Amino acid sequence: MSGNKRASASVARAAVKALRAELGWTPSDLISILRGGGSSSKGSGYERELCGELSLWWTHGARDDIFWRSSGSGARAKVRGRRGADTHGQHGDISATDPIGQPLIDMFTIEIKRGYSEHTIQDILDRLVTGGRQTYEDFLQQTIESSEQAGSYAWLMITRRDRRRAMVWFPMHVFATLRSVGAFPGGRPRPYFGMRATVRNNSNNGHDVDVCGMALEDFLGAVGPHHIITMQEFA
Repeated sequence: MSGNKRASASVARAAVKALRAELGWTPSDLISILRGGGSSSKGSGYERELCGELSLWWTHGARDDIFWRSSGSGARAKVRGRRGADTHGQHGDISATDPIGQPLIDMFTIEIKRGYSEHTIQDILDRLVTGGRQTYEDFLQQTIESSEQAGSYAWLMITRRDRRRAMVWFPMHVFATLRSVGAFPGGRPRPYFGMRATVRNNSNNGHDVDVCGMALEDFLGAVGPHHIITMQEFA
């Protein structure tokens, strides 16, 4: 690479770094914005597939068009939220395109992570004390932040690694509340995951998060729209 090209690349990297610092973006935020701008990546494709799946679940198989991808996959709302500005209905990766789906979005801010197959939530548990922030820490921090900005009852994070089942993660108290309104009649599904872990934010400050996880198909099979709507009474 010539000296001029190296200098140009260095200036470009410095400009991107300065912009990220000014707006409070993480590298994942930048990727989300790029994907939301029309990328045909597998992440965007999975978001569209999942919107159809959730729509069919919400309408008991009648319609596949209740939910769709948020504007910029929620990245625009996140950036505006950090500035104190609200972006109604566009937090997270999924929004309701029909009012009948709004109760789900009011209750949960949903983030989707597709791929990242070399990472698992276990990385948070077995990381070295001196280790850097893990990918799933970033995932959880982003998801929690989106939920707080949206003012939703709680958050849902859906992950799917290559050649693996989709998983859904949410706060432990949500599992208890869902059971109290009649969901999960058979008890905990198998497999089932529960943990309390410290998640660090961009400033490397940690806070405890209680996380429950299970296969998405098990969640959708044991939880119905009526359970979500009933939960609104407790929100």
